[in-house]
Amino acid sequence: MQDSSDHRLDRRQSDRLSLLISVAMHLVIGVLLICFGVFSATMRPPVEADRPGGIVLTSVNSNQQTEYLDQNDPEQQISDAFEAVDAESTINTLALTSTSAAPELPVIEAPELPGMSLETPSISNANSMAEVAVGPSKVKRYELTEADLEMIAKDRAHFKRLKPKGKATTINLFGGGGMSGRRFAFVIDRSHSMGGDGLGVLDRARKEVSSAVAKLELNHEFQIIAYHNKTSMITERKLLVANDQNKRKVIEFFEGLGAFGATNHQHGLLGGLYLKPDVLVFMTDGGSPALTPQQLKQIRSMAGKRTEIHCIQFGLGPLQDRTNFMKNLAQQNRGSFRYINVNDWR
Repeated sequence: MQDSSDHRLDRRQSDRLSLLISVAMHLVIGVLLICFGVFSATMRPPVEADRPGGIVLTSVNSNQQTEYLDQNDPEQQISDAFEAVDAESTINTLALTSTSAAPELPVIEAPELPGMSLETPSISNANSMAEVAVGPSKVKRYELTEADLEMIAKDRAHFKRLKPKGKATTINLFGGGGMSGRRFAFVIDRSHSMGGDGLGVLDRARKEVSSAVAKLELNHEFQIIAYHNKTSMITERKLLVANDQNKRKVIEFFEGLGAFGATNHQHGLLGGLYLKPDVLVFMTDGGSPALTPQQLKQIRSMAGKRTEIHCIQFGLGPLQDRTNFMKNLAQQNRGSFRYINVNDWR
């Protein structure tokens, strides 16, 4: 009997010992897990907060130092950085030197919502009231403030300036057919092959363009774009009123031109199209590199329905390539193509 009691006592002591060992092991494991978590947290690299993005424009000043322009700089300063030209009035065509056409985006017309008119409201000057159609037979009237009237007056003046002024005129170059419009851009190749060591065309082009400009009236505008691997214009990058002062600048401009350098037809054409003329006359020997189909598409998109492009090509002897890029350029932009054999002038 005594042996049985001793056996039960030994068993209880063994159970308590096992329980203590189990608790101690769990405590040790818990402490190790906590220490591991703290160590991992201290070793993890700090996460940087998202930094705001933005567009930064740069320009190089006269000391060849790069200046950075951001959205906080005055608008005029940013505009000046893009429109700077050199002493020869060389145009910095930043957006015009791309050789790839921008993707054409689909045109989405704004739907007319029920009960709403997309037409410009009619304005009564007598009582400064505006009327807007809000339904098939309903008109809403509201009073305009002085700021509204001033803004409307500026808009009307702006669009009035854009309207054609006076009658159109017709010009002729090198004895060819007439080209009619009010705004003219003459794009002339001044690369090495067009000079005295090549075809000798540049001096003849000066006489033809000067004669055409001399016949323009005050309601007409013009500009001359001479190009090789860079593009130059008369005084500034805009169309000039055909007054006597600007007509005299044509001779001065040609006297300062030399025929040298490589050829970049796209520079000259895009420089002329930037001015939004009615007529662009493109004069070159059509030398390499020719315009690619992709470049022709870009030019056609920029010309739109506004600008006709007429091409005059110069060469020695009969025209050899009857499917050249200049023919395609003229056909795609409602213009004409002419080939001139320079041997006929000699």
